[in-house]
Amino acid sequence: MPVSYGMPAIGSSKPLNLTPDEAVILERLDYEHAWSQLVYLSSLGEKTAGSPEERAAQEYVYDQLDAMPVDEVWWEEFRVTNWDHYGTTVKIVSKGDGAFPATTYGDAQSVWGYDDGQAYFHGNKADGTVLVADVVDVGYGTASEFDEACGSDGSLDGAIALVHRDDNTQGWPNTPAEEAALHGASAVMFYGYFAGADNPEGIKQDSVFSRIPAISISPNSAARLQELMLSRPVTLEITGRTDFDPDALSVNVAAVLEGTTRADEYVVISGHIDTWWNGSFDDCSSVAIVLEMARMFSEARASGDYVNERTLVFCSVGSEESGGPDGTWFNWLVGSYEFVCAHPDIMNGLVMELNIDGGSFPKVDGKVWLEISLEVSAFVWSAISDLGYLNVLNCYTPVWTWTDAWSFAGKGGGTAVEMVWGTGFDPYYHTQLDTIEIQSEDMMAMVMELTALMAFRSVNALVLPLDFVPACDWAQQNLCSEKPMVPSQLANIGDALTALGEFEALSAAINARAVEIEAAYAAAKSPKQKAAAVEMADALNRAIIDARRIFIPWTMGEGGMMASWEPMLRPHQHATDHKAVSMAIDALGAGQAGDAVTALERVRSMEWGMYCSREAYMVVLAQMVDCFGYWGDDFDQAQGYVDIQGVYLGLKDGSMSVEDALDLLTLVKDYQLEPWFTEDVLTLGREWRNAAGPLEEVLG
Repeated sequence: MPVSYGMPAIGSSKPLNLTPDEAVILERLDYEHAWSQLVYLSSLGEKTAGSPEERAAQEYVYDQLDAMPVDEVWWEEFRVTNWDHYGTTVKIVSKGDGAFPATTYGDAQSVWGYDDGQAYFHGNKADGTVLVADVVDVGYGTASEFDEACGSDGSLDGAIALVHRDDNTQGWPNTPAEEAALHGASAVMFYGYFAGADNPEGIKQDSVFSRIPAISISPNSAARLQELMLSRPVTLEITGRTDFDPDALSVNVAAVLEGTTRADEYVVISGHIDTWWNGSFDDCSSVAIVLEMARMFSEARASGDYVNERTLVFCSVGSEESGGPDGTWFNWLVGSYEFVCAHPDIMNGLVMELNIDGGSFPKVDGKVWLEISLEVSAFVWSAISDLGYLNVLNCYTPVWTWTDAWSFAGKGGGTAVEMVWGTGFDPYYHTQLDTIEIQSEDMMAMVMELTALMAFRSVNALVLPLDFVPACDWAQQNLCSEKPMVPSQLANIGDALTALGEFEALSAAINARAVEIEAAYAAAKSPKQKAAAVEMADALNRAIIDARRIFIPWTMGEGGMMASWEPMLRPHQHATDHKAVSMAIDALGAGQAGDAVTALERVRSMEWGMYCSREAYMVVLAQMVDCFGYWGDDFDQAQGYVDIQGVYLGLKDGSMSVEDALDLLTLVKDYQLEPWFTEDVLTLGREWRNAAGPLEEVLG
């Protein structure tokens, strides 16, 4: 069991810098009750998107919220693709060596089942419901390892491919899964996660696209198989059924405490109800904290101890892990994205979104991390410091695309804080080991206190605690770094930087105006003077929100090793790919084909593409770019991916001439990457000027 280091115990003395009202609110937190909620939610087992188990858990959340003194409770259904798992068994049938635990990867077919009502079968026994085949170790599942494991005909001839999962090289398990299918495997069996995060007993679960059964086992089980295979062939018997329903229903549940004087401005506190396995940390702990926030704030208001000027929304969203529409790569963050789309009123007045994606795993080393929007950095650091948690917590920016915070920030144009992640959790992430036994009451108490304090401060702040200057500095640093990457676009980059500088100057003026308004309110001697300061604050807040709703979504891009896995400045992936392709062209011009190959490995899709066969690469690339865009289409944030793998492989094995490679790479650079980059930079300049409009207007 993990041991927590450096965490103040519940009730222990620690340095605090709180107002009396803040102290009163934190004293109302019921740590034991929140823990009991976590225990109960964890006991409900796996709750996949659109499943009866997810619905039952949301019914519990609804009933809990409905019993509180809140103003409204919402039950909002939306369509998802449900993956229903009936269990997986793996037996060693050669010489009766027993069995070991396993599961089928989420959103992957098992040995048999129904897909939208149509039966499918991958088995070779019992009318296709049982698969019996030898297992073959193919290492990390690269094309070369598959080729080595195959016979002279290039096929595994129906064997089961055993693959050591490593997301740092494979990108995602769908890549070696496709390689296995192309090499004639009857199924693919994964173990592990990535270097340093392989829990010996952990059976990993994730949403994986695979056209053959994709089974997950623990590294210990894999080691047992590998030991047996040293002396003789090993035959496995696999049973398992998974069904797919593209018209299932998931649900978001939310409770509302309507604000008194600024009811059209909102602070949202959220967590997601769906889980792989029991999911005690990810994400039962978060929903338990959301319930405690709703109980504490609503009862404080009912007793007269608390007034919320802005509206508080407590939200348990469904289908965060998976559930997206059939045919989309972007199948996560579904519930939060549907909530954002369903509530333009909230997004039009969103002050801050406090998303919790795990709030109870002990601190085992280093610090525990928050992901935060750039414009809220000072506010978050102040709360951490005032609670005495500087030795425990750290922050990085911006909000990433892996949690519901991205729906509110990247798609809704809001400010978001995502809590919390410790590196020690990686070996337990999405495994059956994420249970109540390894959670920490002290960590949960810390997250509760931080959430409560940030909610309290943002709900009643006179002027929104947001500062665009750090966001401008981040954008400027990134855009300046792109000048040498795309030198032909220096003029357009310069124009965008001018627009950014103008926006930053206005942001600094907004900060100064905010200080003046705060001072005027503090010095007010009469209700009329206070009202005048509030009126100025309201106008300033409206301008800040309006500017942010333009600045944030049009500044951000999505890309990375695979589609929409990393947030970045909008043109950054096109810039880095342009640089890599340009370096390859220069190397070929100098007669250095080997250097060109090395340069092409820096193209983002080649981080995994260098290990794939041409056929597998084309399938996976199409999954990312030739699909229903869903939330990936919003604001044109998704960065493009270029296909230079054919050139890479041709240069590497000598089947492509330098002249042909030069021609193809020049086409990619001139007709894909450069136009994409140009469009992105022009968009930045245009939208940064648009974002300046509300600030200019309020400043007069």
